[in-house]
Amino acid sequence: MNILVCAILLMFVFGWESAETAKILGVFPTPSKSHWILGSSLLKELALDGHEITDMSPFKLSKPPTNYHHIEIEIDKEFFDDWLDKVFKDTAKSPIQKMIEMYTVINNLSNTTLHSPEVQKLLQSDQKFDLLILEIFFDHALLGFAEHFNCPVIGLTTHGVVNWINILVGTPQPLSYVPHVHLSFTDRMSFWQRFANVLFNVLDDTLMSILIDPVQDQLYREAFPNAKRSLEEMKKHAVSVILVNSHFSLSFPRPYVPNMIEIGGFHVNRKVNPLPSNILNFIENSTHGVIYFSLGSNIKPSKLDPEKRDAILNSLSKLKQTVIWKWDDESLLLDKNKYLLGKWLPQDDILAHPNVKLFITHGGLLSCTESIHHGKPVVGIPVFGDQLLNMARAELAGWGVGVSLGNLTEQSFNYALNEVLNNVKYTKNVQTISKRLRDQPLPAMDMAKYWVNYVLRHDGAEHLKSSAQHLNFIEYNNLDVYVLIAAGCGLILGLLVKIICLISMIFKGQSQRRKKSKQS
Repeated sequence: MNILVCAILLMFVFGWESAETAKILGVFPTPSKSHWILGSSLLKELALDGHEITDMSPFKLSKPPTNYHHIEIEIDKEFFDDWLDKVFKDTAKSPIQKMIEMYTVINNLSNTTLHSPEVQKLLQSDQKFDLLILEIFFDHALLGFAEHFNCPVIGLTTHGVVNWINILVGTPQPLSYVPHVHLSFTDRMSFWQRFANVLFNVLDDTLMSILIDPVQDQLYREAFPNAKRSLEEMKKHAVSVILVNSHFSLSFPRPYVPNMIEIGGFHVNRKVNPLPSNILNFIENSTHGVIYFSLGSNIKPSKLDPEKRDAILNSLSKLKQTVIWKWDDESLLLDKNKYLLGKWLPQDDILAHPNVKLFITHGGLLSCTESIHHGKPVVGIPVFGDQLLNMARAELAGWGVGVSLGNLTEQSFNYALNEVLNNVKYTKNVQTISKRLRDQPLPAMDMAKYWVNYVLRHDGAEHLKSSAQHLNFIEYNNLDVYVLIAAGCGLILGLLVKIICLISMIFKGQSQRRKKSKQS
């Protein structure tokens, strides 16, 4: 009898699991390894939970689970690398110039994604998917995969939230205290900063409507000629949930609709992996601690201006700490007792080591999140995009100091290094924020997986979608209501003026008649 009960229970458990599993397509087209780390982390976890995963990206997961499949996106690597080199070198360019160049790159990436041979093969197949998980990075044409496969969409934003993400679910963005992600403002803006924030957002929306939207619309129509819904309809009604790689403890409190979910830190290893022996020995043999130095997955430090590179080296040579430095080629020959160089380093696990005292970073969101999670203060050298904003946040919260790449000198870098290393407040502040980040009802990865399964369980979770998505600009902002109120107030005011004038004329007439009667 006991054996029969156990068998029934096992059948129920395994039957329930198979009923709950789904076929999920993950599309992460950006040829930036940091973006792919986020996407692949979530997709791998979902695969381990039993879902059938198809990953579409320029990168391939090493040792994937058996139910994890890869579709190669063939990108124009030279085109992308040339753009990154220009961003790194042309530090004097304005944010607007950099954004315009980035729009061209995004359109190119969307085009190459949709025309990659393996992607075309998938579109011409009879494959079916229950859910699309899409990296939202200007690439709205890729929402067509959801239309093609007739499935709901979960968006994942690998950086902060801006208007071209908000419009997908109707999230408000009050410009009085929510700065644009490409500006180095905080949530405490002066009048002129608020003025600049409004103008920058309007300009960004305008540039998007001119440079991004028409191209994405054309790509959508060409790649998905049988689509029943337009791209504009897809942008307003297709996305069920957006997973935001942020958390209020990392940034600023701001409003979200219910289907905008913060999962900041979800990619951080919940269990620290053992370090390679050469790195572990280097860290543990460093008497005064270690500085970890990485400018991210895209920037090549070998492209640094020689003068700035020498300024950095001169500053580091004065410190007692040893340095682990992510460097991309063999051109730098340094004292191996002082420096450990590597083209790719296990950053998350290095930062977890207690003997690491400082992180020199470009200020990317993943790096900042890992730094906070492990309680390490930073010196930031922001280059582009949200890096400026992230470092502004670090300085405001007191866990880091930023040094502009354009103004980087030995003197400015010396100051930043010594300020953070010798002032204990930076370490105390980041450890306090780390406690806030870790204090969540669910681990961030479990939160992300919960919402993926929630959308699957509830057939796209239509009930989460805001009614704001059915309103146009005038209706959403109640401009028609305010015009009516203003017209009503104007009418009442006009009537009052006329009544007052009429009464005044009556009294004036009576006064004149009294004067005439007295004179007569």
